[in-house]
Amino acid sequence: MRRIVFVAALLTMAIGLGCSSQETSSRSSKNKETTRIASPAGEGQGGRKLPPPGRPLIGQKPPMPASVQVSSPSGYRVQTIASGLVVPWDMVFVSRQRIYVTERPGRVRLIENGRLRSSPYAVIKSARSGEGGLMGIALHPNYPNPAWVYLMYTYSSGIFLYDRISYFLDTGNGLTNEKPVVTRIAAATYHDGGIIRFGPDGMLYAGTGDAGQPESAQDRSSLSGKVLRMTPTGKVPADNPFSNSLVYAYGLRNVQGFAWNPANGDLWVTNHGPSGEFGLEAMDSVFIIPRGGNCGWPRTLGVTDVRGVVPPVLWYPGTAVPPALAVFYTSDQMPNLRGNFFFASLRGEHLQRVILSGPRTISRIERWFQTGTHKGRYGRLRAVVQGPDGALYVSTSNRDGRGSVRPGDDRILRITRVSGR
Repeated sequence: MRRIVFVAALLTMAIGLGCSSQETSSRSSKNKETTRIASPAGEGQGGRKLPPPGRPLIGQKPPMPASVQVSSPSGYRVQTIASGLVVPWDMVFVSRQRIYVTERPGRVRLIENGRLRSSPYAVIKSARSGEGGLMGIALHPNYPNPAWVYLMYTYSSGIFLYDRISYFLDTGNGLTNEKPVVTRIAAATYHDGGIIRFGPDGMLYAGTGDAGQPESAQDRSSLSGKVLRMTPTGKVPADNPFSNSLVYAYGLRNVQGFAWNPANGDLWVTNHGPSGEFGLEAMDSVFIIPRGGNCGWPRTLGVTDVRGVVPPVLWYPGTAVPPALAVFYTSDQMPNLRGNFFFASLRGEHLQRVILSGPRTISRIERWFQTGTHKGRYGRLRAVVQGPDGALYVSTSNRDGRGSVRPGDDRILRITRVSGR
């Protein structure tokens, strides 16, 4: 009976075509099928109630094409534009000539005219503990009027760790005059979140982790395990889903990346799966986040028949591919990539390309630069952003204590189309 209810729920959600539970590393296995993604607002009609605390209910893999290993993407060139960085976490283009890069130990670095300035652009008094430290960076939507640069970083208060979001005045020579926006977001050695981005609506979004307390992700009075949404000065927007709350979505373990689909405005969010909790591993995910959505953690994982739980659009139950920062490619400089969704994979050591043939229709998934299971040409990858020149910029994360350090690490890579292709 439980199986019948589950199948009926999947049909009701209209998740789409058949699913493959295996990945393939063969370059010749080109999957021609397309996979339609259910509307995230239509999940959980007529299913069971949210399970009680305890071991999560494990669901099914959503219908998604088998991924294909592409160790050397044809027609594209990779150049190193900066080297010798220490765990670069995020980056933002201030202009075509200037890039700000955050380093986890607490430094903002400046790449100007293709060269990394030797001294830090700013030093932030952050508490580096495991996955914490200096993390996300964003510019005010109207930068340089005002010239506010936003940072998310970990700090200590007594014996406790917290994350803070602040904005700083950019003088052109450094960052000064810090103004806290949100403070006392629970932090920990692991599951620290850290991504901040301004959305198309002009609001600031922040991704947090559960800070090692899984049930906090289901507690809407907690800021842990959430997508937060706020005004540029940290106030609660009038149209947030929960009254007097910064919480925009909940039930997430460790939010790492945001990307808005330019075709329809959907917010795609990358999220790390368990790494030992409840005896579980892998199960990394990507969600299309609706306003007020519950993504299930730690009560559910995968696609289930639980009422009101948002199903993942991508889920990796077999092999860990911890997805980090993400972007939708929108430039005409590399037309074959336009409309594709990309995320950097840490342990997976690849750049994942998700090809869409419609706003919610996946036709192919590729693992760029991967050379084997958890092996890649450039090692662990953290950030991916699109530059004003139409190139993709990717950071390595091999000096974070979990990778193999290579000559020149850590680096910022620039991906462009080979001339004439």
